Amino acid sequence: METPIPEQAPATEGFATVPGARLWYWDTGGDGEPLVLCHPASQSSQIWLYQQPVFAKAGYRVIAYSRRGVYRSERGADAGTLVGDLAALLDHLGVRRAHVLGAAAGGITAMGFAVAHPERVISLVLAGTIVSPDEEEWRTLYARLGLAAVRKVVSTDFLELGPSYRALNPEGVARFADLEHAAKAKGVMQQPLGVKVDWAAMSRVQSPVLLLTGEADLYAPPPLHNMIAPHLPRHELATLREVGHAPYWEAPGEFNRLVLDFLRRHRAAT
Repeated sequence: METPIPEQAPATEGFATVPGARLWYWDTGGDGEPLVLCHPASQSSQIWLYQQPVFAKAGYRVIAYSRRGVYRSERGADAGTLVGDLAALLDHLGVRRAHVLGAAAGGITAMGFAVAHPERVISLVLAGTIVSPDEEEWRTLYARLGLAAVRKVVSTDFLELGPSYRALNPEGVARFADLEHAAKAKGVMQQPLGVKVDWAAMSRVQSPVLLLTGEADLYAPPPLHNMIAPHLPRHELATLREVGHAPYWEAPGEFNRLVLDFLRRHRAAT
């Protein structure tokens, strides 16, 4: 049965000016430790309906933004970089350090940010993300998944939502698709990451990292995270049963519980 979407916490919404563009964001505010949410390529800052009120109630200042060209964010005069835009957003909001949670492609941004700005990351949550390190053994394993061809002919909800969820939650599938269409209304825009991420760079990240994926994730199945994990000095692994590429949407109760437990154990040093 589909989990009802909870009432959202009060939040400030608006545009943050970054070099060459304005990015749409929301911010629940408060004095809690900042937690910034980096969305998947298929979605926008609006995808966190199950997380926003739960994380805010737990005492965090929850921030989410849409990347360039996504949802209400401007495409900008140039592409900029994913890492540069996240750093500029946090500067705009006066956030020096934050917990960073990235889902799917948002996890690539989060990992890149941790490599480029380790001093600004309290902890890192990588959910259903391929990370995409510049390593041949990673490329070889990822190629075996065969996603390059099927992505062109199969719907996003089929690829990103697990079969158990699709079978039992047609309304949730439809809402996920609606949010995708709103996110991509301006077309898809590609941005460079802005930093090289490889095993050596990842090994220098001293922030605690939670790698969280689903058994039915077509993009980032457990073997992919098992390959990535040893290159992160302070990692934890979690796998959700019968869940696909969008654990934050398919199993929000368990996802939120795991994330909050991790965050509580890794608060900022005072």
